[in-house]
Amino acid sequence: MNAIDYMIEIERDGLQLYETLDRKVTNIELKEIFSLLADSQRRHLSALENIKSNLAGQENNFMDVDKSMQDNNGFRRLLKSRDLLGKLENDQDAFWHIVTTEDEVIKVLEGVAANESHRELRRMLEQIVKDEKEHLSKIENIYEFVETPHSYLEWGEFSNLHPL
Repeated sequence: MNAIDYMIEIERDGLQLYETLDRKVTNIELKEIFSLLADSQRRHLSALENIKSNLAGQENNFMDVDKSMQDNNGFRRLLKSRDLLGKLENDQDAFWHIVTTEDEVIKVLEGVAANESHRELRRMLEQIVKDEKEHLSKIENIYEFVETPHSYLEWGEFSNLHPL
């Protein structure tokens, strides 16, 4: 399997995970987070599919991903683990499991890019790694956006001497 197909597969698994969690969670805040993550994932998946279509007609045996990396799909592990999926439904920190999984994907891609001998393909893979890091940053920004109304600091100044 080549690296682009591998990334598309990972992103589809991520989308499926977000949509599953969005349907299953009962916490309104988590539901909003997973809904926004699914929307972001759809856009990211679309960008990868555009890259693949731009490469159509070129040699398709490039950037092969070995079997050990293919099995290292964190989203698929989360989807297959019903116990963990059940825990994520009600875990306020479920988001951080997602961030860890996204970070694992980035590390795998960095390894694939570093091992690519063809210079132009390596540059393209490095661009995909950069895009993945930007996507992770967007995911973290989504979480911060949803959490911000619940985070505040009380100061004793200006007659605010009693708790809110």
